[in-house]
Amino acid sequence: MTRDPIHTAAAYHRLTGYRRDALTPHALDWGHQPRLDKRYPKLEQIPLPTPPVLPQTDYFDLVHRASKPLSSPLTALDQNTLATLLHLTHAITAQSRHGNQAFYFRSVASAGALYPFEMYLAVHDIQGLAPGIYHVDVFRFGLTRLRAGDVPVMPPVGQGVAGTLYITGIFFRSAWKYRNRAYRYVLLDAGHLLENLRLAAHAVGVDLSVHLDFDDDRIATLLGVDAAEEVCLIGAHLNAGKAVSPDAAELPQGDLPPLPEAVRHASRVSDKVIAYDAVLDIHRAGHVATGVTADGPHPSPDLGWRPRNWQSLPTAPAGRHTDYVQVIGQRRSGRNFIPQAIGEADLAGFLHLIANAATADPPGGPQGVPGVGVVVGEGLSVAPGVYQLDSHGRRLGQVAAGNRLDAMARACLDQMWLRNAALHIGFLADPEALDRAWGARGYRYAMMAAGRLGQQVYLAATAMGWGACGIGAFYDREAAGRLALADGVALLYLVGVGPIKGGAPT
Repeated sequence: MTRDPIHTAAAYHRLTGYRRDALTPHALDWGHQPRLDKRYPKLEQIPLPTPPVLPQTDYFDLVHRASKPLSSPLTALDQNTLATLLHLTHAITAQSRHGNQAFYFRSVASAGALYPFEMYLAVHDIQGLAPGIYHVDVFRFGLTRLRAGDVPVMPPVGQGVAGTLYITGIFFRSAWKYRNRAYRYVLLDAGHLLENLRLAAHAVGVDLSVHLDFDDDRIATLLGVDAAEEVCLIGAHLNAGKAVSPDAAELPQGDLPPLPEAVRHASRVSDKVIAYDAVLDIHRAGHVATGVTADGPHPSPDLGWRPRNWQSLPTAPAGRHTDYVQVIGQRRSGRNFIPQAIGEADLAGFLHLIANAATADPPGGPQGVPGVGVVVGEGLSVAPGVYQLDSHGRRLGQVAAGNRLDAMARACLDQMWLRNAALHIGFLADPEALDRAWGARGYRYAMMAAGRLGQQVYLAATAMGWGACGIGAFYDREAAGRLALADGVALLYLVGVGPIKGGAPT
């Protein structure tokens, strides 16, 4: 029987939706659990400077500043600054043991702690590093050079680029647990990492330009990844240093020889990899950008909401200070929520952080997508209900009255601890509208943007001394109904937030 491939965001999102009483049991194959540590055993590793010099920066001030372009970006990049940037983007923050296995806590959120992402660095003009392509090893804090010599700036730009960071996703790391729904989580997790990178670049003074539109095949060849196992999702130029020559910026495809099979084979992270058709279909459907880029015109999201009334957020309170490096180091998933009142100033401070991230000078991807909803429980300065957050206008519009935290917890696979959160932050979009605007590639834009803002929710909650826990698993239509969304509008991601027992995890 011939299988019909999936060509649209709407079809993929609908196919991978969960329905109550219709979930297929799935036992995890622990004997073939994917490796989280990608290694190149025959290649030399270059250690990065340790300990990196970390900035002393207030988190609230950084998020505010990072919503605008840098006023005085660095004009050159060296190995020490690069080490700081990479540490602030993705770091091992603690270690524990589960039975005979070590578990590493990280500064980046990940669905199921499966960490499908990897990072690579193209060096063009970084003092102390030879030009080439490098894999970034978070466990040993070093670089492995995969390709030596000058490499093209991809995607090509006309300004000076010291280096480019590429974020990839390895499908099976997530699909091992989440099967066909895994593409959602791979994209969300790439967005989590992007938000850390965005903040880190501002903290060290590096002008960052993020690109989601590029030739997928050419980037795979450049990085030496097996495109059936691992794909590039984000390219981020570090704009510093001398202008790259046009010849280097636009080397033709033929000038990029494939890397050895041993390098490409490192993308295979298990002895038994299962390729899930829906994951491969939706990624291939968006394989070539349509020409309407993520940074181009985009539709305003219509969530089907017509708020009954709007109330402006109070001005973000002054005087609160939390160290940025401490926030990154303390970020955890915390779900032991407790009933505790949240004052008007604290709620406003938290929502301003989310709004700043949502309206940042484009970090890649369309502004306004996804929409942001807030489900408010008891004990806050606004009445319980469902609200739309207007990030540009810094206001909340009530869509539905009444405490819906219990109903949302039930929609989230009956994870009833969620009803004890102070609020839920939901990220929303219409998959059919994404298809109309950008083709199947629009699904990448929306899901990675949802992940980026979700990571900001984690960090903002940590800065407030609260806990946060992201939820990508829910009964899709049931959740949309609880949020009073219009037909076709979907919940992409939800994060529960609020005070937790013992305060923010340390």
